[in-house]
Amino acid sequence: MSETVRRPTPRPTYDHPTVIRQQDAARHLWGDSDGSGYVSDQVYVSSADLHVLHFTLTPRGRYVHSAMNPTVFGADVAYVVLEGELILVDPENGEVRPLKAGDVGFFRRDTWNHAMNPRHEPVHVLEFFSPPPSRNTASPYARSKPLLTETRYRDSRWDNRWPAAQAERDAAARIHVVREEDHLHWLPEDNGGHLAGTAVDTEYLTVTHGYLSPGHMGEEHTAHDETVLYVTDGTLHLHLPAYEGPAWHRLEPHDAAYLPKGTAYRLMDVDGNGARYWAGAGRVPVGWQP
Repeated sequence: MSETVRRPTPRPTYDHPTVIRQQDAARHLWGDSDGSGYVSDQVYVSSADLHVLHFTLTPRGRYVHSAMNPTVFGADVAYVVLEGELILVDPENGEVRPLKAGDVGFFRRDTWNHAMNPRHEPVHVLEFFSPPPSRNTASPYARSKPLLTETRYRDSRWDNRWPAAQAERDAAARIHVVREEDHLHWLPEDNGGHLAGTAVDTEYLTVTHGYLSPGHMGEEHTAHDETVLYVTDGTLHLHLPAYEGPAWHRLEPHDAAYLPKGTAYRLMDVDGNGARYWAGAGRVPVGWQP
């Protein structure tokens, strides 16, 4: 039996630097059996500037849009595939983009989206979303749009012109696939022990992949926007030199740290094994409306 009312997504917020353990992230199951399919969410942060969650699709699972769950948003959205494979689709135009672990699928406002797991194992995805649902960019925004009535899983605009039309397709794409070799790399510190790669950077959302070399002891930085760090590999030590509460925090894989704008912090690999993380930073201009 399908639900008749969509349960609201949890919106955990914090007013100070906070470590969110995987087991403490707010759990949420959304979808409907007669339409969209089901998605399991773990929400880490959902503030006025940034929404961050980890979602799972079951083996051969999917989500699509339905009248109860129209999947179109008034925001920039980045999906980071952590484990498994994901097929991300723009069903309005038939754009189909396969993603593997480490890839980022990025789309902007008014992009209808479906997602499928083609494998017999779960797929795990880290999602960064800004402007966030607290700005009415999710369900209320989606329900304000006419429901998409025709679904396409093949983009016929390029028939009889492939691969000659590849550049044209890329220019018209609603879904952008960003792989590690596409990142804009930079060094947060001049000793080379901390490598960062920008995967997405817009006026609302920045998504960065970072790697700390074994034993790296980072310099002090400041969070210029509201930021969430999510550890994927190794153990990351976070130092908050100006915070009145606990100054040192150990983050294991799938733990996250919320850093309000202006937070001073240092990242270190004390264990000597190296560490990898993803960071999302969100910002919404004063007076912005969806």
